[in-house]
Amino acid sequence: MKLFTMGDSLAQGFRSLSSARTDQCYSTLIAQVLQADPYRYPVWPHGGLPVDLERVMRRLEARYGGNIRSFEWLTVLQTINDVLDESETFYERGEGRENTPYPGGDRFWHNAAFWGATVADAWQVTPAVCKQAIRAAKGRRDEFLGVPNASYYRTALKVLNPQLDPALDGISQLGWLEHHARAEGVENLLLWLGANNALATVIQLRIQQTPNDPRNRPYRLGYFERDSFGWNLWHPEDFAPEYEHLMNEVTRIMATNKAQDWRVFVGTVPEVTIAPLAKGVGETYEIDGSIYYKYYTYFPFEEEFAHTSKYQLSLQDALHIDRCIHRYNDTIKSLVKAANARAGKPRFFIVDLCKAFHDIAWKRNDAQPPYQYPSGFEFIYPKVDSKYYHADETGRLRQGGLIGLDGVHPGAIGHGLMAWEFLKVMRDAGVKVDGADINPDALDWSAIFASDSLYSSPIRIMREIYQNTRLAETLLKLLDAWKD
Repeated sequence: MKLFTMGDSLAQGFRSLSSARTDQCYSTLIAQVLQADPYRYPVWPHGGLPVDLERVMRRLEARYGGNIRSFEWLTVLQTINDVLDESETFYERGEGRENTPYPGGDRFWHNAAFWGATVADAWQVTPAVCKQAIRAAKGRRDEFLGVPNASYYRTALKVLNPQLDPALDGISQLGWLEHHARAEGVENLLLWLGANNALATVIQLRIQQTPNDPRNRPYRLGYFERDSFGWNLWHPEDFAPEYEHLMNEVTRIMATNKAQDWRVFVGTVPEVTIAPLAKGVGETYEIDGSIYYKYYTYFPFEEEFAHTSKYQLSLQDALHIDRCIHRYNDTIKSLVKAANARAGKPRFFIVDLCKAFHDIAWKRNDAQPPYQYPSGFEFIYPKVDSKYYHADETGRLRQGGLIGLDGVHPGAIGHGLMAWEFLKVMRDAGVKVDGADINPDALDWSAIFASDSLYSSPIRIMREIYQNTRLAETLLKLLDAWKD
């Protein structure tokens, strides 16, 4: 097997609050350059799980055009609900329900990533866990503005065990890696986990940190016990042993790998506070060469909303989150260095996505992001950046283009850049294609830009999110589905 992928939403191709456009995600782009055939992954009909915000906005645009007139607001919620109901029906009671095998007979996927996965979920989340959680979920009837219940578990179930084979109910992402390493060998492993040990802080705009109890580390708890605490930020001393366990397991598995010339490419954790979902408002401060804001709140709103609502992170909150993530990355780099020392040669290679995301970030760099884009970006128009997506009534992109409508996950162009970052490290690590070094510039940027519908066909009704808080507030309520 030329390529196997472990990870979370970033590796799955989750975007605009939906799993997933895996066909456009960085790992699939890498597979194409690597000529890894087959490289199979699931497709998610009816907008995927939990809800496709782009599909919602396209439906609103189709019905109302570039703006919603006063009397039309009476029908907006029903229009949104119609979109959500299609997904809810398909995944709870239709062909996508949990007791119906994925069509086509595929027993496994080359991409085993699923959205929401923390580091420990790489071994703790199994089909058995997913089935238990789905059974316990409330609500089997259509709910107004409701999404499929237990969306996280429904996704993970069909990723880990698409044919619902009872013999595979105990398998995890790590379990599939071990299976493939022993069966045919894994030449290249993409491993990118850790973002979900901090990401929910900017989704929920609050911090609930793990307790740093040496006697009770989170990864030692059972899955459901750990989940019940609602932690959204791992103390660095809790993150370190969790990631060490992951690295130890990957090292153990790859040591018996049938493929002799193998490599593991390990992504660092991005600073989640740069996600445009969390909009910086109020005074700015330059700290350690980066720009931070007095408050962070949801993107459509201003400082007054941060003051009058519960939805805010303070400057100190944002700094604390980022400093935790910096410690996570120190741990990851140290563990990779130690693993290579034990192997006696470079086997594990850091892909510093934290630095890449930081350098791309518009506001964090005071509107002067130092990121060096591929040469093909120099004369593209309209330009893309990391700001929250916006297009005007005429269909002209005004800002954004790298991040989807959930304000966190990259779109197709952003995934192209992540693939480019991985491919540069893979080239330097000696990965070959047809006897020559793998070429990062083999990415087909014309096709990538064309495939990004937010860029190639901008949404004309976006102004309503910025100018009418009632629509923004309705869509923001769907963020609760991220935790379901």
